[in-house]
Amino acid sequence: MAAMITVVFATLNDAEGLAQAMAELVPAAVDGLVREVVVADAGSTDATLEVADEAGATIVSGGLRSAVAVARADWILALPPRPGLVPGWERAVERALQSRVGVRLVAGPWPWSPGLGVLVPKRLAAGADTLAALRRVARARLRI
Repeated sequence: MAAMITVVFATLNDAEGLAQAMAELVPAAVDGLVREVVVADAGSTDATLEVADEAGATIVSGGLRSAVAVARADWILALPPRPGLVPGWERAVERALQSRVGVRLVAGPWPWSPGLGVLVPKRLAAGADTLAALRRVARARLRI
């Protein structure tokens, strides 16, 4: 596995969902696909920050743009802070990284599900401050 990704979550009072979503990433982290996890928090008052800290995530204030700014990998996988990755998501990401397509919509049980994540090169993710905005960037690049 040559390429690694940074997974980013934008959160606000998402402790329970974030814990479950981060647990889904453990096998990919062990296998070397996930380099780091960055949580961009918008002022949570629940245990979101504790969950992120205990999991070893980097925590920043603000939106998705803040998370992308500190990401160390060249590829960003932006996910909603809740479980929803489908089995085999790692292989889909690895294929996208190898093909160098540039953008990929991943996760969720169907293409436009609320759990949809976005895999993009860091340079394309830099301008988006929300997951919805990043999805729009991905759809425009994919022309869908």
